[in-house]
Amino acid sequence: MLRIERPVAASAAEFHDREVPDGDDVLVWWFESSSPALILGSTQSEDLLNVDRCRERGVDVVKRRSGGGLVFVSSRHTLWVDVIVPRKHPAWKVDVGRASEWIGEVWLDALSPSSVDVVDRPLSIHRGAQEATTWSKLICFAGRGPGEIFDDRGRKVVGISQRRTRAWARFQCALSLRWEPSLFVDLIPDGPTIADVEHAGFDVGSGFDVERVRDSFTESLASALSSAESSVPLDADC
Repeated sequence: MLRIERPVAASAAEFHDREVPDGDDVLVWWFESSSPALILGSTQSEDLLNVDRCRERGVDVVKRRSGGGLVFVSSRHTLWVDVIVPRKHPAWKVDVGRASEWIGEVWLDALSPSSVDVVDRPLSIHRGAQEATTWSKLICFAGRGPGEIFDDRGRKVVGISQRRTRAWARFQCALSLRWEPSLFVDLIPDGPTIADVEHAGFDVGSGFDVERVRDSFTESLASALSSAESSVPLDADC
């Protein structure tokens, strides 16, 4: 069963600390951060940032439990959703990379012209191993990971991180609504120049209908889950 929670406003820290309940349902949590935040990957330290400058600009500093680089979130910059797939669900993938590609395929379908036609560039999904760049260890959107969505100019449209336990996989997805490299330049003392990451992220432009994209993603996810369920033999032990 698919259980969807529509947007709630809270701090990014509250969202990342949210516990996954027991159960066999696939969960979809739409989030709206009540204040801008820089999200550190699990191995990153606040020492990377100018914390005083973050405070001056009203930007929270939060650490997530999944790996990867920094992500900036705000209601203007990011459409954020978490998808939790229980281990017993037929959509569960043993291979971590293939699992990310699966959720990426859901995004690619949701953003296709036949679905919403709100992204005016051809899109593609990154398959295979992670590809590093000079700044990808520091900033999530500067690299390429399995399942992530890019436009034809190489700008990341959807970033994906994944956290796993024995019971579930939690995909944290961020669709780039507005890319402002100056934020990273201002808040990271020894970080990149604007030119270094100017084209790392994507701007959706005016007229982007967030609710329409939420609905399209939900429909694409429901279809993918249905396909996974129908492919399981009746006597299979999920």
